[in-house]
Amino acid sequence: MNIEIIEEDGKLKIYFPHDKNIQEIKEVLEKLRKGEVEVIRTDKLSLDQMKMLWSIFKDLGDMIGYTREELRKELENEYCSEKGIEYFSISPSKKDSCSKEIATDFITWLIEWSIKEGYNLIVHEGKGQNRRIKGAREICPDVNRYVIACLRSKVCAVCGRIEADLHHVDNVNSIGGYEFDDGLKTRFMSLCREHHSLAHSIGQDEFDKRFILNGVWLNPTLVSELKKVYKNHFKAFDENLLKGGEHKINETSKN
Repeated sequence: MNIEIIEEDGKLKIYFPHDKNIQEIKEVLEKLRKGEVEVIRTDKLSLDQMKMLWSIFKDLGDMIGYTREELRKELENEYCSEKGIEYFSISPSKKDSCSKEIATDFITWLIEWSIKEGYNLIVHEGKGQNRRIKGAREICPDVNRYVIACLRSKVCAVCGRIEADLHHVDNVNSIGGYEFDDGLKTRFMSLCREHHSLAHSIGQDEFDKRFILNGVWLNPTLVSELKKVYKNHFKAFDENLLKGGEHKINETSKN
């Protein structure tokens, strides 16, 4: 039997698979009472990650017209094919469950997928009075990958509105003005008109704190790609920088 023990509010809580009967649960508790326990480290995805994945499949499936299980199979197959890995379970109680690292990457990948496909993902977490609604920005484990996905699709990184503006996180005057902007000297994010104005109004530091965001640095490959999306920007970019081999897109921001 696969169980999970988590410390919450100063108490140890034991999570049993729903298909186990009372007698089986009592037997496990008796072994714990007697100290018949062997501690083994594991890297399986957490219950919170499992719950998050099912929430994404449920809410995204409702938008697309799939059941959560249908969408899980569809997108997990696509993810595994893209990554070149074996199909896995998203239940910590299964022997073939994925690691926490893969679960984290899978959640980020699903958010990137939803942005690319034009879905403004809203996830419902919890039940009853604890039920909360969160946007993709709030649940994405990798903020930098989220911001880049929004840039690619001209989606506001705050609210998900489409046809967003390119926002220079750093003052463009620091590089001499827009005519000197090659995309490599300042950080960027995409924002709708409302949030673009707000960023300039309250200042970037306060804006980043309020929305838990940060701008990203671009490399030549990404600038060349985004130049086709934001046609009036990056006029100083030199395409010759792409010659001599492909550049790996740097999806981490410089701090």
